[in-house]
Amino acid sequence: MYGGVTMPDAMNLSKEKAFLERCAEEKKIPGGVFAFVTGEEEQVFSFGYRSVIDEPQRLSEEALFDLASLTKVVCTTTVALQCLEQGEFALETPVSEFLPDFPHGEVTMGNLLTHTSGICGDDKEYKKCRTKNELLDFFWDKPLNFQPGEKVEYSDFGYILLGHILEKIVGRLDEYASSHIFQPLGMEDTCFNPADRGWERRCVPTELTEERGLVCGQVHDGKAWRMGGVSGNAGLFSTAGDLSCFVKMMLNDGRLAGEQILSRSTIRLLQRCYTEGLNERRTLGWIAGGRRTQMGDYYSSKCLFHTGFTGTSIYIDFQRKCGVVLLTNRIHPDRSNTAIFEIRRRLHNLTLIDFDNTHGEAFPDPNIF
Repeated sequence: MYGGVTMPDAMNLSKEKAFLERCAEEKKIPGGVFAFVTGEEEQVFSFGYRSVIDEPQRLSEEALFDLASLTKVVCTTTVALQCLEQGEFALETPVSEFLPDFPHGEVTMGNLLTHTSGICGDDKEYKKCRTKNELLDFFWDKPLNFQPGEKVEYSDFGYILLGHILEKIVGRLDEYASSHIFQPLGMEDTCFNPADRGWERRCVPTELTEERGLVCGQVHDGKAWRMGGVSGNAGLFSTAGDLSCFVKMMLNDGRLAGEQILSRSTIRLLQRCYTEGLNERRTLGWIAGGRRTQMGDYYSSKCLFHTGFTGTSIYIDFQRKCGVVLLTNRIHPDRSNTAIFEIRRRLHNLTLIDFDNTHGEAFPDPNIF
């Protein structure tokens, strides 16, 4: 029994649970919630503690986590893919078609989705901005760092721009995502700005900051905070159980419980690498496998991966038909803790080896090394 779900052929996750409990006991991370997902079921367990500042309180499986950059793939990319399916744009459509005043006519929607736009990855001077419009103006006229398509440079600003464009197509990003993704999938606890709903006590705290104090129930990311908590790059909160629903949808050709969120053709698009020969392997929104990531050593040739700065990650394996969700608040009480990087690698290794052993079949992939 895991998370109230009985699985006849459930994997024995005792190694994974012991490993994560040990990480919490050794104070490498405060705590978290883990989910192993197949196309039909999920196994969920929590470990460690909600906070290291207050009186110790064990985490529950229903805890709400600030997903940070998982917002980019769970929300923004999924909305963009729905728009792509509906003919609102093609990957080669210039951004200037939606934003005529945008000064870089060579940047396409596909560039934004693959982080190949040349828009600056980050610039801490943004902290001088105080409003959504000031933040958009801040990077709007900046020179591109490189010619679009020349290389991959992960860009929060690129995804803020993508979210801004999507709102011109579908209306408010949070409202559209709720009605077209989260509600159809039964992701009832997934939302932006949970404190506004009175859910702050369910949220796991993140960083203790000089500017904002202990951040809890509001987005940690400074850019998304200046955007009012709803942004293309960050701001989404969720539970491991809700994200398991999202992973199951992806593993079932975009469909779950009679709801078609993405088409089978779009799920195939996500299994392509759009940046072959460049410095990183990227598909639309997601990391498309490859070494020097935090997904471990046993990933398949058909997988997606993404992380969030707060200590969150999702791995989706189309070859094995399984997924791994890990939600932690590794930046609590401060962001200097980087133990999560090695924790993810080891956890994924343990889980994927267990999967292969349980199913009596390995998945060799001679092209990944």
